[in-house]
Amino acid sequence: MQTSGPAVRRILIVLAAGDAYPSGFIRGLIYQDSFRRSGLDVRYVSRLYPPLIRFLDTPPRFLWRVMAAGLAGVISRLAQALGFLTESVIIRMARHYDVVYMSKVTSARLVSKLRKHTRTRLVLDFGDALWLPGRGGAGFNAILRQVDAVTTDNELTAAYVRRFNPRCTVIPDCPQVEWFDRRRAERRPKDVITIGWIGTPNTVHNLFAVWEALEHVCTRHANVHVRLVGVGRDRLGLPPFERVPHSIRSRYSRDQMIEEVLGMDIGLFPLQDVEASRVRGVLKATVYMAGEAVAVCSPVGQSLDLIQDGVNGFLAGSTAEWEEKLELLIANPGYLPDASGA
Repeated sequence: MQTSGPAVRRILIVLAAGDAYPSGFIRGLIYQDSFRRSGLDVRYVSRLYPPLIRFLDTPPRFLWRVMAAGLAGVISRLAQALGFLTESVIIRMARHYDVVYMSKVTSARLVSKLRKHTRTRLVLDFGDALWLPGRGGAGFNAILRQVDAVTTDNELTAAYVRRFNPRCTVIPDCPQVEWFDRRRAERRPKDVITIGWIGTPNTVHNLFAVWEALEHVCTRHANVHVRLVGVGRDRLGLPPFERVPHSIRSRYSRDQMIEEVLGMDIGLFPLQDVEASRVRGVLKATVYMAGEAVAVCSPVGQSLDLIQDGVNGFLAGSTAEWEEKLELLIANPGYLPDASGA
């Protein structure tokens, strides 16, 4: 991606919270080696303090009651206050860089101050429908107009951006297959078929789209286990499973993500057919593919472009279809990397 003006040599990349959020390494840190080889002078800085964010997401079990009683709110406000202080540091640093690239950082305050106090070119990177009421709305549209350029992960989101800023480039999320290749030998045949889901607490509600199908399938197959990765510490957002044997990993690092996906036979990518889901990218599906898990996806948004049903994955739009596709995979272990003994 290029912006008009002198050649870009020095780039300040602002991450939301370092690698505390998956987007930190998928949309930012993933390119470190490439930047180094290209000779660019790139520096990373986090708007929020990563250790504090990790603590908020997964506090020690003995603090759960205290967190629920109000400590979580206090720490959250502290994190935001520190974020405001960090923004002042970012503004001072920005004066020495050609470009400030804000990856999943949509602070109107930061953008306005950078525009006012620096001459650096501003690039916003984002995903999701941040223009919807309650997520940013008109304020987010104002940010789109202020920055010099925008990057996003899919054409559906880009079409919206270009209504406010024509300088928009699509950079698809990349699962970095080579990371999986380095650990692929760790995969071992096993008797249990693992149906997995990986995501964040903000997307865990999508599991309700496949809840009934999982109940039916697990009732019929004792060798099926459901693994849920990235659901956060609050279990209230999960479906109240009755007969679904499942285990949970609250949060994950890059290496833990690879470990988890390599342990999955089937990867779930359920979505509701609403605007926020239609503009989602397909990183989840490609991550499953990188780990050789069979991706079963809702026919929503870019999944329709990526998935050829029955060829490189499966599409399921109703409870009956989810049940049918999961049954097909369980009954035909040749589809599955582990169950086949391959």
